[in-house]
Amino acid sequence: MKNQITDSQSIEPYGDQQVKYIIQTLIEDKEFHLALSSQLYPKLTKIAPQIATSLFKCTFSRYFSSSNSINDFQKSLVPFVRTMIKRTTNGFTYSGKENLSSKPTLFIGNHRDIALDALFLNYARYLEGFKTVRIAIGDNLLDGRFFEKLMRLNKSFVVYRNIKGIKETITKLKNLSSFINRSIDLDNESIWIAQKEGRANDGNDFTDKAVLKMLYLSHKKELSLEEWVSRVNLTPISISYEYDPLDVTKAKGWKGWENLSNEESNKRDLEELVKGIRGKKGRVHLHICKNVNNCPETIEKLSVLIDNEIRSNYKLWPSNYVSVLELNWVNKNSMEKEKKDPKFLNRFKGLNKDLKKEVLKIYATPYMNSKKRGQ
Repeated sequence: MKNQITDSQSIEPYGDQQVKYIIQTLIEDKEFHLALSSQLYPKLTKIAPQIATSLFKCTFSRYFSSSNSINDFQKSLVPFVRTMIKRTTNGFTYSGKENLSSKPTLFIGNHRDIALDALFLNYARYLEGFKTVRIAIGDNLLDGRFFEKLMRLNKSFVVYRNIKGIKETITKLKNLSSFINRSIDLDNESIWIAQKEGRANDGNDFTDKAVLKMLYLSHKKELSLEEWVSRVNLTPISISYEYDPLDVTKAKGWKGWENLSNEESNKRDLEELVKGIRGKKGRVHLHICKNVNNCPETIEKLSVLIDNEIRSNYKLWPSNYVSVLELNWVNKNSMEKEKKDPKFLNRFKGLNKDLKKEVLKIYATPYMNSKKRGQ
């Protein structure tokens, strides 16, 4: 049974041999049924909670009970992904497909949504006939219960945060770096990791040098930075959402979150994840950049190169242009082309002036960053 239970100390996603057992535990998990049914069928849950939970249990069982591998599980997710795109977006597009290949790749991307950034990359790879990627997620999202099980079934692995002590920090960072590089070198599995810890809640996409140092750590002694970058086929990706379902939440911030209990924190994370998935996103665009083939000599310069790739390939929407003009960050005449979205500002009618300003900054910042290079 050792391979059939959740190992809370492991950072790795589940293997095929664990899938059947884990899915069966989810089919029998009443807490899972209640939590998801209350998010998916809120009105029905209030009126008839037992019917709502039974409906969710039957749906989950019907689609996933026959899964015997990670690939089976992810294939069963495809109809839900298609439905989500149809109902919550005005279209998902992607570019740079010529930069995809069967070669195991380390994708480093900007991070806007808890689950969707990597999901859209996986969906694009699926449509192009390539394997899905392993996904880096923070350990704040894992609690040993149903949420962790779902994420690990979807090829997620753990990035530890708030590590205490130098010895523990070095040990865990080496372990994480070794797993990521082993995934690429030996397991033939590509990786998605965010360019910095957590989402870019202010719209400012930048690469944390500490992330790059961690990734390079396990090969630092035997490979030059250039050799390692080539070996992992390091490829930046840039995703943009016309509307962010969590824009107001991000603008408000999470003051006091550190005082929440684990249960309260996990509930908040689940609510935000579901809101991001179910909320209206307008148009969504993903760009797969060219792999880094002219690696600079330092981590610092490599981070600037990645930033430039992500920012210059970030798809700007009318919401970005409207926000810049509304904040008076640029002169209207200085814009290469005025773009309008009459409905966009209506989203924030009930907000006070200061909060509205913070929300608009989230949309305006990518425009301003797109004009910067090498900074």
